[in-house]
Amino acid sequence: RHYPGHFTKRGRRMFESWLRAAGKARRVLCPSQATANDLRIAGIPDDRILVIPLGVDLVKASVDLVESLRFRYQLDGPVILWLGVAEPRKNLARIVESMTAVPVASLVIAGNPGWSVNLESMAAPLGGRIRLVGPVDDEEKRAWYALADVFAFPSLLEGFGLPVLEAMAQGTPVVTTSSTATAEIVGKAGILVEPDDVVSLTEAIRHLIEDTREASRLSTEGLSLIHISEP
Repeated sequence: RHYPGHFTKRGRRMFESWLRAAGKARRVLCPSQATANDLRIAGIPDDRILVIPLGVDLVKASVDLVESLRFRYQLDGPVILWLGVAEPRKNLARIVESMTAVPVASLVIAGNPGWSVNLESMAAPLGGRIRLVGPVDDEEKRAWYALADVFAFPSLLEGFGLPVLEAMAQGTPVVTTSSTATAEIVGKAGILVEPDDVVSLTEAIRHLIEDTREASRLSTEGLSLIHISEP
């Protein structure tokens, strides 16, 4: 509903059918206040909506696998990571554009292919500074988070944004979007930017690469937030 042009007609029909079905439920569980607000706008009564944030298993990445990935992909400097399903609302073009102004770092894009995003064409401006690694299993995913110096996730819209929480669980500093659900996750444990502000995204990435003390502080803050939420 926010960005209908990002989805196929079939996809929009499917999502609308799910929303109609949810409207008939006695209780609708959702992972964020942002999603709860959207459900209210869609006509679901407030007393039926219950916000229950998603969680993540606190499993440390394999140090050996981290080093194996670094060697396999020839990563010998700062690494910026994006991980998810490649689709228009993920705002990947903005990350690539920002990285053209951060020549000291490499960009890793990992995850499943989606739709309407040509990663090879989009990646061309970065030449040999980008790695398109494709789908990864849970173990490799944790290793990529742990390897990265910064996790950049400037989505236009998220219902929750689980990759942000997964990155925080590995102690990786996060740069994400101020105008969607991921802002609820990071709180003060990340840097928030507007999704269309390439300059601010670039400055945030560069800042965390250059200021290791600040990167360490955000890493510690993120881990403390996750541990606080443990039962």
